[in-house]
Amino acid sequence: MHRLASAIVGLLLVAAGMGPLSADARADEGRFDLRAIDARLVDDVYRLDAVGRLELSQRAREALEGGVALTIALEVEIFRRRAWWLNSEVATVTQRHRIELHELSRQYIVTHLGTGERRSFFRVQSALDHVGRSLDFPVIDAVIIDDPARYYGRARMRLEREALPWALRPAAILYADWRLQTEWVTWSFE
Repeated sequence: MHRLASAIVGLLLVAAGMGPLSADARADEGRFDLRAIDARLVDDVYRLDAVGRLELSQRAREALEGGVALTIALEVEIFRRRAWWLNSEVATVTQRHRIELHELSRQYIVTHLGTGERRSFFRVQSALDHVGRSLDFPVIDAVIIDDPARYYGRARMRLEREALPWALRPAAILYADWRLQTEWVTWSFE
């Protein structure tokens, strides 16, 4: 049974063009960095500016060029510090963008999945730069943050592997160059 499962996974990887990771492929694994986070209070809502640098791996770029839409998420978690117990999670907010290549125009279409807003770009890096700048993103109402000194937030950006087509998911699980995400970056509300 184990051999059958291994053979099926191997066939899926070959069919998807995802052979073994060579030394050249390791050099181009892609990288996501979250460079700046700023939370500010505007009209009784804390809003977040997050600036990241997103670089796709060779495999992810090839998938995008081959017609696979990629979803990139900005995940935000808000916590309340507690003195005698574990910190409690107050809120979780996620902002998602989908990047896809339009075959006829050869433009990269970025869709904000929360609002439906669409923008097009001629270069993939321009589309990624747009996704990497999440500006004025509302994360939590000020009425919930009763004492800003007791609250903190953290954020990260990541490629949502679970949004990939089923045929690519085994490769996304097995190969590190599909695990594109930033480290968690923490900030305070003070």
